[in-house]
Amino acid sequence: MIASFLPTQDEFRQTGPTGRSADNLRTRMPGWLTRSRSRKHIDWAVSQLNVQPYQHLLEVGYGSGQLLEEVARALKIGFLAGIEPALPLYQQAYRRNKRFIRQQLLQLHIGELYELPYPPHYFHTIYGSDIHLSWKDPQTEFIRLAALLKSRGKLVMLFRPPSRKNGNVREAAEKIREDYMEAGLTDIHIGYRDLYPVTCISATGFKA
Repeated sequence: MIASFLPTQDEFRQTGPTGRSADNLRTRMPGWLTRSRSRKHIDWAVSQLNVQPYQHLLEVGYGSGQLLEEVARALKIGFLAGIEPALPLYQQAYRRNKRFIRQQLLQLHIGELYELPYPPHYFHTIYGSDIHLSWKDPQTEFIRLAALLKSRGKLVMLFRPPSRKNGNVREAAEKIREDYMEAGLTDIHIGYRDLYPVTCISATGFKA
């Protein structure tokens, strides 16, 4: 559903992507970007994307739209889309980013990845924060996202492992590296940032 208006609860229940009530929010771990408004968190996230004018970008699981707002500011001219399954979060993101929507720089969607209306090879960059931690089949979703990337387009996932212990951090990094490889991504880079009280990981992979 393209966000050209704020749908009512009843409208979402009738047209919702999976037949679930809008009250049944996603159960993924709340993103550290959503909970923390620290400038250093947002700045680090945006820096991982290397946003350039005229690019097409997609945020997966945009939550309340805080990171969307900063990416839109950095993009200025181009196209930014977002997909989010939870209506209340969509409403928050819509209100936060209304000016970018009116400028036709940003388009918000409610639904699941498989419902996105974009053709293959459309995006230069696809990114998300913590969203993959709730996916039942991350490899399938990464394959779906890779299909939407242009040649040499990049997928960037920002997340925090469940624990700051070194073993858990390394295990989480290795798992997403394997998932990226299964999705056909190459030149995979794993970065770490200590943003107390969490250790954050950025995983970047490129489409051949």
